[in-house]
Amino acid sequence: MNTPIHTNQLHRNPNFGFALADSTVLAETKVKISHPEESEVFQLDMDPQRTLKDGRKVSVIAQQLDAPIDRQDASIIYGQEIGFAQYSVTLKSESTISLAPIEGIEQSVPFGWSNFAEGEYELRISLHRKTPRIAEGPLEPEQEAIVKYAQVVTVFITLFPAEAVQQQSGVSASWSRDHHVFDSYGRGGFILADLPRMAKRVEELIGHGDSNLIEQFGEGDLSDTLMDEGLMAIAWGVSPWCYSIYSAPDKQAALTLAVDKLGDEPELRGIYRIAPSVQQFSIVPVNELANWPACAEKVWPVIDVSGEGETLHMDLYVQICESVNGLHENPLPSFVLTRNEGRPEEISPLIDVVIVD
Repeated sequence: MNTPIHTNQLHRNPNFGFALADSTVLAETKVKISHPEESEVFQLDMDPQRTLKDGRKVSVIAQQLDAPIDRQDASIIYGQEIGFAQYSVTLKSESTISLAPIEGIEQSVPFGWSNFAEGEYELRISLHRKTPRIAEGPLEPEQEAIVKYAQVVTVFITLFPAEAVQQQSGVSASWSRDHHVFDSYGRGGFILADLPRMAKRVEELIGHGDSNLIEQFGEGDLSDTLMDEGLMAIAWGVSPWCYSIYSAPDKQAALTLAVDKLGDEPELRGIYRIAPSVQQFSIVPVNELANWPACAEKVWPVIDVSGEGETLHMDLYVQICESVNGLHENPLPSFVLTRNEGRPEEISPLIDVVIVD
């Protein structure tokens, strides 16, 4: 199995991660801490409740931090917390941390962290499960297996100095439900739209009444006009799949988002204009645009894009869930939105995005 270690120097903290197609193989895994010149290896249970035996796609993310992440923030970023453990550990400069055993993998998997400041630390392990918003309500029995396949479990491991716990006592959560949307989208993909202003502008350009905006976008310059005016951004022709759309509340909060640190560069980058007045976008499946203006009147999930810049980047990152027990590999895609100062000279939308061949 490929288990790359990523230490992006543009960020303060080294990060480590990999993903597997089946969480079951991690149910008995321990976090192992070894000290130089000591034969004893300390083993910490990663999943005391054996929650991982239920079987889901799973991402393991480990971060070495100056202070713990608020648990509510972690639940927004990675989904509902379904397990939690925290251990006090002593580290020396040459200590090593690894994971083992992992069913189907013979060797231990090292974190790659080194040169610790000798002292007392806290090692926090939280398990999270994110469910597509479309499936958050009551489910029929035949739907449960489909939802289980779509859900993603994250094993979130953080290491931070013990004294940081006291320093963080007064810090409140900064992420909200409007900073992360995890949902299922069809082959058309999605648009981000300031729906009230977009609806008004569409009426000005093509008139009032029922319209198929999918056809309108393909036949004329309507979509170009809406994007040029900063009222819409598109991810068009995306493989049908479940994926996350993130927009961090601020630059400091963005440092906690590990998605961009598990690879060197995004798979794709879209560049868009965003009107200065736009602070929030609705996320609308492309297929819904065929029935306009009824589409504009529906309530859609929203993503916060607050700020003053007129440039919006939409970066696609894809982590691959590798198989160690015969299951098919699966992608874990995430779109990360970042608002930046200035106005882009050109718009470069994401079109024909292949996540799954």
